[in-house]
Amino acid sequence: MSDLPAWAYAAALTRVPGCGSTTAYRLLVLHDPSEAYERAVAGATEQGARTDSDAVVRMRDDCESLGIGVSHVRDAAFPLVLAASPGPCGVFFFRGDISLIGGRRVGIVGTRTPTPSGVYTAREIADGLARAGVHVVSGLAKGIDGAAHDGVRGAVEAHAAEGRAIAVVGSGLDVVYPRANAALWEWVCANGVVLSEHPPGAPAEPHHFPRRNRIIAALSEVVVVVESRESGGSMSTVRQAIERQRDVLAVPGSPRVASAAGTNLLIQQGCGVVTCAGDVLSALALDHRFIDVTSRDERSAPNARDVVVLEACSHGPVTLDQLVIATGWSLTDLALALGRLEANGWVMEENGWWEALLLRRGRHAGERNS
Repeated sequence: MSDLPAWAYAAALTRVPGCGSTTAYRLLVLHDPSEAYERAVAGATEQGARTDSDAVVRMRDDCESLGIGVSHVRDAAFPLVLAASPGPCGVFFFRGDISLIGGRRVGIVGTRTPTPSGVYTAREIADGLARAGVHVVSGLAKGIDGAAHDGVRGAVEAHAAEGRAIAVVGSGLDVVYPRANAALWEWVCANGVVLSEHPPGAPAEPHHFPRRNRIIAALSEVVVVVESRESGGSMSTVRQAIERQRDVLAVPGSPRVASAAGTNLLIQQGCGVVTCAGDVLSALALDHRFIDVTSRDERSAPNARDVVVLEACSHGPVTLDQLVIATGWSLTDLALALGRLEANGWVMEENGWWEALLLRRGRHAGERNS
């Protein structure tokens, strides 16, 4: 089996009896994937568990035939936010564009039995975020999760939005759950990314979802709760987010609606209030991307070379390294261009992220009526 790829050994850890996500993470941090797998199998055998000598080969074949990718903590491209404590992730499976995790991300969660108003609000907020270039993280479950990702789909299809859907599920990526969201699931795979800690064939077990919620929290810079009862999966995600020092925002609801009891409680406890995508962009410090123009734009027009950099900043926040790749320019030339653009009010830098300042005439996506 020496010719098998490292990712196949890492993935096969998820099928070793008794090797949970924490154990897999610790083994992969200390050992290369093949040795980590051998140690996990040895430990399982000592405990009397039966192991499959062809498990690594079968895992490779399963993933390749199903178009499933694998990322593990020893992989240079593994997302650092998932390797951080508490509850680090050692290996996960994905379908779609995993590079989306490098963008700005907001989690939207809520009850599986929302009101029509909750569904509309989740879609509207997700639509506004996607149109602002922010990716929406959720769980592809019934209710608010599905509504949020449906909002992203609408923004992408109607407005060619740059923001995409990042879904974290509690089953293998070949086991669609719930079946009612099958079409949305496939759309996210094709236009975003779906992640899971569970190997191909794994069913959606109830105990998978609390673990899934920690991944949603870890991937989100801000978590928005649209509708939630006082207990349940959404509040589990909130606890995980707070534990990771993420901002939590909640949509207020009627005190007579049971599905708003949790969000109203969060607001009473000091969580921020959100009523539109603009509120979330403010929490992300992205609301400065829009500047009000009542008549004409009085900024000095950028020269032809600077327009290249401005265009690269116009699709969402980018780092200097990403601009080097996008433009092919040297750091010196980029720094000079960014300096000119910033001085003339065309771009703004926030915590290492560069973004274009866009014109706003009237109401923009996600803004509340004045």
